[in-house]
Amino acid sequence: MRTILFVSAALMLSACGSNLPEQPDAADHVHEDGHGHTHSHGSSTRGLDDTLMVTELELDAAQMASLHVTTVTPRYQRMEGSVRLTGRVMTSPVSKAEITAPIAAKVASVLVDEGAHVRKGQALLTLTDIGLYQLQQDYLSARTRHAQAVRELQRQRQLLEGDATARRHLEEAEAAERDLAARRSALAGQLRLLGIDGDSLDPDRLEDHFVVRSPMEGRVNGIRIYLGSRVEPTTVLMEVIDLEHFHVHLNAYERDLALLQEGVLFPFTVMNLPGRSFTGELFSIGRTFDADGRTIPVHAHVEEGSHDLVEGMSVLADVPTGGGRLLAVPDGALARSGDVGYVYVDEGPTEEGGHRYRQVEVRPGLSRAGWTAVTPSEPLDSATAIAGDGVFYLRSTLTNSGEE
Repeated sequence: MRTILFVSAALMLSACGSNLPEQPDAADHVHEDGHGHTHSHGSSTRGLDDTLMVTELELDAAQMASLHVTTVTPRYQRMEGSVRLTGRVMTSPVSKAEITAPIAAKVASVLVDEGAHVRKGQALLTLTDIGLYQLQQDYLSARTRHAQAVRELQRQRQLLEGDATARRHLEEAEAAERDLAARRSALAGQLRLLGIDGDSLDPDRLEDHFVVRSPMEGRVNGIRIYLGSRVEPTTVLMEVIDLEHFHVHLNAYERDLALLQEGVLFPFTVMNLPGRSFTGELFSIGRTFDADGRTIPVHAHVEEGSHDLVEGMSVLADVPTGGGRLLAVPDGALARSGDVGYVYVDEGPTEEGGHRYRQVEVRPGLSRAGWTAVTPSEPLDSATAIAGDGVFYLRSTLTNSGEE
């Protein structure tokens, strides 16, 4: 869709305090006719919010001179510094364990308190259930029957000696032994999940409870059960957190990804601990967007002091950049609007001696020594001519024209 924009020189010059003669208003729709009137052509597109966005305009020679619009080119240069990222303290998948019951049972005892330090394998609580007796009985029965099957198999092998009937009996004995061996092994595995050694199980002294132990060293957190509570295998009874392996989950914008490198050490602060500074090591840069669709997760180990951190604390980090060569434009060539920016590509001269410009959206990054790294929405390189000074007025003109 094409649209024509008529921009008066007076509108442009009044914004920069010029005293040049007043030009006709944009609403007059007057093309240049040799009497000092100016015009500007533009194209329009639909924005994300379905509003009309004008992206092209023309300036005549007088406007170019009065606005001091120059022509510059982007360039690739080394941008060193740091990127400020926000995030929160998190536990990694290997540093946090949710304690659950292997079978439905009732809590017989709780052996630890909230915040207690526990060793790997330490007893946390005991559970009991009437089904525990049945499981032990089934195992003992399978153990006895399997022992009988083994003896019968040995006897049938001794009777074989070319007897066809004995061979059939031997095959039946072998099948029975394999079946009972599998059943015994399965029941023994169930008992092991409950911390009971089937081989040492005594028929006269069956266990009336089983112990749930910690799978790792850490601190107990979030105890959710009481004596007598009925729990299911899906019930989280408590958590054990390894404080040595906290990590920091940071949120990076797409424009910052090229600046980040794994293995970099960086300082960060925590909102709840004023005056304290911690050190992190970046170990993972995500490749998919977070749920918000705007940021990409970046993860870092906490080098020291993790015992003072609590999961969920807010973090502010200054991550040093790798100093790579990035496409950058002069600060004066960048019109900013919130988190985005715009540059104006010179599309060439007009017949009247002016220039035609096209607006291109970019994502600003690091700024150093009058230059700002950008990630353009379409290909730009060091050979692309763009407008230098005066881009604020180009942006204002397009914005006002789009609103009209």
